[in-house]
Amino acid sequence: MWRHTWRLAGRHRELALVLIFIATAGWELIEFLVMEGPRGVTGAWPLTLHSLQVLVAVGVAGAVFRAWQHRTRYEAVLTTMVEQNVMAQEEERRRIAYDLHDGIAPLIVSAKQHVDTGRDLAGRDAARAGHELARATDRLDRAIVETRRVLQALRPSAVASLGLAEAARRALDDAGQEAGWTTRFVADMGDARMPAAVETAAFRILQEGLANAARHAASTEVEVALRRRAGWLDLEVRDNGVGLGRDGGAGRGHGLGLAGMRERTRLLGGTFAIESGAGGGTHIRVALPLVVGVGDAVAE
Repeated sequence: MWRHTWRLAGRHRELALVLIFIATAGWELIEFLVMEGPRGVTGAWPLTLHSLQVLVAVGVAGAVFRAWQHRTRYEAVLTTMVEQNVMAQEEERRRIAYDLHDGIAPLIVSAKQHVDTGRDLAGRDAARAGHELARATDRLDRAIVETRRVLQALRPSAVASLGLAEAARRALDDAGQEAGWTTRFVADMGDARMPAAVETAAFRILQEGLANAARHAASTEVEVALRRRAGWLDLEVRDNGVGLGRDGGAGRGHGLGLAGMRERTRLLGGTFAIESGAGGGTHIRVALPLVVGVGDAVAE
């Protein structure tokens, strides 16, 4: 029991000091009432002295108690951020698993099937065999594109070396060339760099938005806008594709990507909104605060 009490006091030293100061104030009050009461030494100076001692003890106890409350709140916030960091890492693993399972793996399996078919037909139907090998080559080319996209998402080093605006411009240009889009890029952020956590999160969200547009939207035009305003970074990704549908896009594979974008935004204290018009098209709007505190560690 004493060992447990000692450990508890060690973890909450400020609270232990509060109890000591309160006990001191109580003792001073008892001393004044009992020892210097009607039969004790009376006068203005003893009263003033003991009153000051009680006030000092109570004031110090209050200050230490507020410090303990502040430390406890900070530890709670830190614990929450660590948990959120773990959740973000798990979400990132699930996203990568989704990319491999639903993006790269089917292409490789399909390519192998076409190669096997072409090999079986090689001796008796050269034309069909050549057609199967051509389809296998197409599948492998698409798998290479998907692999590069996943690797780029895992290594956002372009943001650190080029800055967010140029890295975002190149990401849009690369995605547009691969998907055959007409693209438009707008950047109004000034010359000053933003917190690394904000830049990385914005770039990752942009990558996911472009990936969703390439996979599911059947878009021909994509527009990206980055704007800096007082204390905030605004990111917009707009396409003219088929939209989200009544299920919010989850039925076509959007669900995991959108969840990742929402989680990245939430971890930095930002806002995320997605809209889809009746005639199609998707509009993603993200606002990230430029003042980032404990959550810096979760941006990667």
